[in-house]
Amino acid sequence: MKELTIKEAILQSLEDLKQLSTGAEVYNHIAKNEYCDLKGNTPKATIFAYLGGFIKNGDTRVKRIKDNKIFLYYLSKYEQIIDIDNISEQTVTTKNNKSYEERDLHILLSTYLNSKNIFSKTIFHEKSKKKQDKNQKWIHPDVIGVDFLDLKTQSCKTFMNVLQKSDTLKLTSYEIKKEIKTDYELKEY
Repeated sequence: MKELTIKEAILQSLEDLKQLSTGAEVYNHIAKNEYCDLKGNTPKATIFAYLGGFIKNGDTRVKRIKDNKIFLYYLSKYEQIIDIDNISEQTVTTKNNKSYEERDLHILLSTYLNSKNIFSKTIFHEKSKKKQDKNQKWIHPDVIGVDFLDLKTQSCKTFMNVLQKSDTLKLTSYEIKKEIKTDYELKEY
């Protein structure tokens, strides 16, 4: 049998399997049947990259769906045979329940503050060396806002740098929480 290219080997493997298959299953099938010579340090990663390449390049022969953080690949011509609807429903519900991180709320707060002419900056306090010290818990807020109160023109702002007058700006710190479940947490935050 003539040795196949990696793409041909992937297509042949999916043809043989005729089911939803992970990248590892495709790799194992190729290696077991010796469809192509898988040289290199990371042949499994190569198969994963080629599978992703089919999708990225819009090749309609290979399709994939996501099931519990794992991509399952199949040939589009077997779409009717494979029970994709059952997997697709699970995938749709997990996409709708997609969670967000607390850091995602920073952009919303910054946009709101910007509309009020308050300049804001996110503080990346994860890099703090005093992370375990409970006494230093509130030393790093999530966002800092600066509101220049009486400064309307650029020349006034430049003049402010010379004078360092303290009543011309207002500093505000913000602590953002994704969720507060109890009264105790509300008091603590």
